Amino acid sequence: MNDPSNAAPGALETVRRFVDTQDIYNSRDDLTDVETATAWLSAEGMWNKDRSMTARDLSALHGLREALRAMTAANTLGEPPPRAAVDAFNELTAPHAASVRLEVRHDTMTASCQPRENGSGGVIAILAAAVHEAVLTGTWARLKSCDNPECRWPFYDESRNRTARWCSMRGCGSIVKARRYRDRQRRAAHAP
Repeated sequence: MNDPSNAAPGALETVRRFVDTQDIYNSRDDLTDVETATAWLSAEGMWNKDRSMTARDLSALHGLREALRAMTAANTLGEPPPRAAVDAFNELTAPHAASVRLEVRHDTMTASCQPRENGSGGVIAILAAAVHEAVLTGTWARLKSCDNPECRWPFYDESRNRTARWCSMRGCGSIVKARRYRDRQRRAAHAP
């Protein structure tokens, strides 16, 4: 149940939106094929429409999205990320670099990461830099995946105790709790 109030801070929102390109609940995938992926990435400002995307580029983006989704699902459960997801993330991001760009405006210095290449490598570098920043600032653990298996929508946990499990308590939380309640009632009715 896509709730825009669960947006992540800063560059981590780009990661959240990227993982959300596969909306399981509504059966939508913005990275289905080269054309739809190019359109979505262009709209997000991460891809030059004049540049062609290959099937290999698309495969790398799918792999990165699934690694990120697995890591956010681990965040939901308060567990370390699966080794396979971390390995996939590291393998996919290793060849792609970003450089740090510093700027001073009104006596204040800011820093941003700029990809050193175009195409899928640039997209991967942007996302990897955002994950790096989130891990350093402590916001990564709050990027989670809805615990409703029919949803799995990525959301940013703004709860005080950082234990949110659903993208929306009114939507997925109610659905999952009602389902668990009915399952307990059925088991109790059939218990000896």
